[in-house]
Amino acid sequence: MKKPFYPKMLPLSIENDVKIKIMEKLIEARLKIKEFDILLEKSPIGEIALNLFSLNESVQSTKIEGTQATFTDVIEAKVTGAKSEDLQEVQNYIEALKIGQDLLRSIPISTRMFHKLHKILLKNSRGSNRSPGEYRKIQNFIGPNEKIEDATYIPPEPQNISDLIGNLEDYINLNDCNGLDSLLKAAIIHAQFETIHPYLDGNGRLGRVLIMLYLLESKVISKPSFFISEELEKNKFKYYSLLNDLRTDNPNWLDWLEFFLNSAIKQADKYLVKLKAIDEYYSKVINFASDNNIHINYINIMFEKIVFTSKEFEGKIDASYNTINKNINKLVQAKFLYGDDKKRNKVYRAYDLLDILR
Repeated sequence: MKKPFYPKMLPLSIENDVKIKIMEKLIEARLKIKEFDILLEKSPIGEIALNLFSLNESVQSTKIEGTQATFTDVIEAKVTGAKSEDLQEVQNYIEALKIGQDLLRSIPISTRMFHKLHKILLKNSRGSNRSPGEYRKIQNFIGPNEKIEDATYIPPEPQNISDLIGNLEDYINLNDCNGLDSLLKAAIIHAQFETIHPYLDGNGRLGRVLIMLYLLESKVISKPSFFISEELEKNKFKYYSLLNDLRTDNPNWLDWLEFFLNSAIKQADKYLVKLKAIDEYYSKVINFASDNNIHINYINIMFEKIVFTSKEFEGKIDASYNTINKNINKLVQAKFLYGDDKKRNKVYRAYDLLDILR
């Protein structure tokens, strides 16, 4: 019979040969994240891009848990009013990222923060009846079915959660005597949280929110801008397998840390390509708007919403209904926007922008 696993307390003693093996990848990851951070700072629509990357993270992280909502589904739901459990989970994740960032200003990364964010993640969705905002009081397990004997992993017993989480909090908030780089610490913190598996549901999502919060808190990033769930989702079973390789008497930290750094490098590359493409496309649309006497607010709203009706402009642009529609039509004729075939409440989509983001 398999037994619950009890992880070693942090900090880890990582051998020098492991540190040497991953040093090159660590330097590359840090440089690329920094490059993306600087590019985002300089972007004329940095805040809008930031929100779009957060939205994509929310879609990808919840997808790892099995939700089927796509980036387009979530964008369109704001206009169509579509509702589903999958869409709710993505919206909850978006909210948790935002609230987590706000909480960092007043409280440390801690049980108090975990509970608040956990409640948000499970709100009105699957798992909402599984003790949101409370550490589990019963044994849970990860496996293909409801039988514990078939479990791929059995986390620590509930009476051990308090000690393990207390140790994790200390590791997050106190200086690491081993002097590990913050990006490596983020990988260790995520793995330890997932191994403790302190909640009945939502551990994966909260653990991935925790990556971004720790990178923000430790100043690896200056804005809540860098996420790796897209890469983790792409390699989902490798991700699970490497986490399981840490749950033994001889945990394989080298493979996990290498995987985490590789994911960060690939994600940074992807973000750099996307952000440059967004900036170039924005510049193109802005030039057209300038030549055709269209106010910049039309373009900013188009980039922020991507899918919208003309009502989005009411109250945000000092212009009549006819003027608003006339300017939207200029963007339609130039193929920057595409409208549906409705006569009233026509929905417009910025497909070229969607393509960059998808």
